[in-house]
Amino acid sequence: MARILFLHGLESRVDDDLVPEGGKARHLSARYDAGLVPLDTRRAQAHLRAGPSRYPFPGYEDAFAVPLARARAAITDETQLIVGSSFGGAVLLRLLHEEPRWTGPCIFLAGAGLKLTPHRSLPPGVRCHLIHGSADDIVPLADSQTLKDSSTTATLEVLDDGHRLVSVLDGPLDAAISRLLST
Repeated sequence: MARILFLHGLESRVDDDLVPEGGKARHLSARYDAGLVPLDTRRAQAHLRAGPSRYPFPGYEDAFAVPLARARAAITDETQLIVGSSFGGAVLLRLLHEEPRWTGPCIFLAGAGLKLTPHRSLPPGVRCHLIHGSADDIVPLADSQTLKDSSTTATLEVLDDGHRLVSVLDGPLDAAISRLLST
């Protein structure tokens, strides 16, 4: 069973089985044997293309139904950490707030939770590390700052990068994983 789960973004490349295969997914799979959750974001993409791209948007529950179910199904007793990237971060924020809840450590990579869900804070006591690009033109850096400020157990790392966070694979992601798994 995977110790680390990866919840991908809307624009992540996926294979025919909807398993993410982009850079972050490949890195996490190769280095940590991470579970790559095939969220199936097709409905979310359709809803967000058809109307506003901020919560509340028409079809909100339909957009999240399959990704939430697949994320919950992937969590086992062996899971120690969840990494959520952009839309995957929105799924992760819902997992932190909604039953059954995830209470373990997590990493948000340019998380779109404030943009795409009604949740505006992190639950008390959940250890989270947020990584965001200073030049992100999709998800405002202020969203990650808001989440960080809502918690005494969250940290925020700002990279000189855009929404795709290409530089996160140069060390920041591995350092965050090491820090969260060692405590």
